[in-house]
Amino acid sequence: MNQHLAITAPPGTRTWFRQLKIVLAIAEKDARIYFFKGPNLTFGLLMPVVLYAAYALERAVELRVVMPGLVATALLFGAGAIQGVALPLERRTGTLHLLLTAPVTPFMLMLSKTLAGAFFGMALALLYASVLSVMGAIEVAVVPFVLAALACSFCFSAFGLVLAIPFHDIPQAMPPATVIRIALVFISGTFSADGVASPLLRGIAHAMPMIYGVHGLRQTVNGMADVNAFVVNMGLLALFTALFLGVATWLLRAQLR
Repeated sequence: MNQHLAITAPPGTRTWFRQLKIVLAIAEKDARIYFFKGPNLTFGLLMPVVLYAAYALERAVELRVVMPGLVATALLFGAGAIQGVALPLERRTGTLHLLLTAPVTPFMLMLSKTLAGAFFGMALALLYASVLSVMGAIEVAVVPFVLAALACSFCFSAFGLVLAIPFHDIPQAMPPATVIRIALVFISGTFSADGVASPLLRGIAHAMPMIYGVHGLRQTVNGMADVNAFVVNMGLLALFTALFLGVATWLLRAQLR
């Protein structure tokens, strides 16, 4: 008698796939509901232009230097802004607790929120890069640029989680996060190749992820000047992403006790 052997995935693999499907489903739900909320569009589309205009007033600037900074700023505000809307709103409406009563761990929830923000950030990055490349005839190394934008999107989205979790309402969450992001833009040399002069501010900038995102994106414009530096910047962004995800998960667990 012939026996047919069915090849099945190990239980641990099946669990991992089920958890991944849940994470993607929550991320898709967030994308569908929150992408076109007012704060996301305002911060993601308009804030980078406003900050650039404030910096460039009566200054001579090179689009080759400015373009990566504008993209990084759009990612910082766009990828993280969705967290300042979704988390306080879902906490107030009870959706957050409802999700956690399902087979969803705090880490899975934080990962799904990070994915949703990263998707929005990537859309903004591609929009800004396309427009600025046409305006300034800038040569962009496409694959490294996409890798750098992805790394920035995930990192800045996870950073947005850390900034949003302590608050229970959108008006409470947005102002502190906005002030912190604006400060990071200016101390990280976002629109200037020289950076800031103050050693103290330079030290603070190197303790935060924005400067590595700017440098990584800048290395993809008009030729890859230093591949090793690019890899280091991407590795640091990955470390910051893991750190922010861990901190966000810990903060959420602490609030649930």
